[in-house]
Amino acid sequence: MVRAGIDPISINSDAAVFARKLVASIEQRIMLEKALGKVKVDPDED
Repeated sequence: MVRAGIDPISINSDAAVFARKLVASIEQRIMLEKALGKVKVDPDED
């Protein structure tokens, strides 16, 4: 979802901290991949 640019997601309040950390780590990985020129392409993305 992060790679697709989806911003709004619904989660249970007890999972908010975990979800926030997970999304942040994925965003950091995406930025690193872009900086290194290793942008992954999702084969399922149309």
